[in-house]
Amino acid sequence: MSACESSTCDSNCCQQDANVDNTADVSQKDEVDEEIREAEKILNAFLCYGLYAREITCRTMMSFKQLSSAHKAIILRSHNDHMRKVIKCVDSNQEVLKKIISYGLGVFGQDFAVKTMRIRQKRRPDPHYMTKVLSTLRQIVREWSVEGKPERDATYTPLMEVLRERFPKIDERTAVKIMVPGSGLGRLAFELAKEGFTVEGNEFSMIMLMTSSFLLNACFKEDEHTIYPYALDKSNSWRYDDQTRAVHFPDLGKSTVDVPPNFAMIAGDFLEVTRSRSSEFDCVVTAWFIDTAKNIIDYIETIYRILKPGGFWVNVGPLTYHYEDMVDEVKMSIELPYEDVMRIVRLTGFQIEKEERIISYYTINRLSMLQNQYTCAFFVASKPHVK
Repeated sequence: MSACESSTCDSNCCQQDANVDNTADVSQKDEVDEEIREAEKILNAFLCYGLYAREITCRTMMSFKQLSSAHKAIILRSHNDHMRKVIKCVDSNQEVLKKIISYGLGVFGQDFAVKTMRIRQKRRPDPHYMTKVLSTLRQIVREWSVEGKPERDATYTPLMEVLRERFPKIDERTAVKIMVPGSGLGRLAFELAKEGFTVEGNEFSMIMLMTSSFLLNACFKEDEHTIYPYALDKSNSWRYDDQTRAVHFPDLGKSTVDVPPNFAMIAGDFLEVTRSRSSEFDCVVTAWFIDTAKNIIDYIETIYRILKPGGFWVNVGPLTYHYEDMVDEVKMSIELPYEDVMRIVRLTGFQIEKEERIISYYTINRLSMLQNQYTCAFFVASKPHVK
């Protein structure tokens, strides 16, 4: 029996979670707020990953069945064996995703979680949200696995070196307050807190917040979970085994390194959570963040405002503007070249202390033929002392 024939390729795969209460009337969705609607879409995508992945494998098998008998004899057995492995990888990924969403929903409170589960509609997930789920698996690799260490080092090390040089005395670092906007799954903010700094991570993405909550609070042993983030990568592969290789996480567990008490994660849009704050932080650290702005000038002005006089901003990352192709949806997206960004940084009042270019990667499959590389802007800019 082929992998396609032995798997279930209908919507039932999306309906097997007995822990989800689907008794609410559809009309109730009109009465819930936008955050719960968003959470419901995320919940559905996390729970339907298995369906999505199995349908992909079924389509692949159906294509191979159209080969001539001669060509089938050449490759079909090895390919069928691979597809069976892929299905096992998919099933393992689904179990991990269930654990993440089960714990992660609670970060917004029990009432929020209950309301989200009650309005859930059994359906195939929106492709946009399924893409987010797939990217979350890769983000886990980047931030919380041994395999992601080279990527982390390329981004984190230059930032850390600046801070260590500015504040060499570890016992005095708790007085240094740092904000990390766009903190993703929290690893950079976590590492800064481990260095002794008082750190406030900020993240807007609900998927990132749910997943980071699981990683920071529910993972007790090193490498206690296993995912197969490349199981659906069919292009640019050297070997079948490269697609089905395991990645273990987290590389740090609560049993060895607990969450530092001087570390907090704040949910919400960066501009909104800082609207009434000024002269509060000694340093703002942005890593792969400033290109998430609809209007980057808002980010620059906000960072300047929330810094104390004499404080400084450390940035690393490209300018892959997130809303460039979404103007119809978001109504505005301002894409400026780096030269103009830095002109505005200076115009805002910052003094540029350092500028470099750093080669880096982002959530790559290190065994793939395709290795997208970024030349990232790295700079340090300070807010002058009040005269």
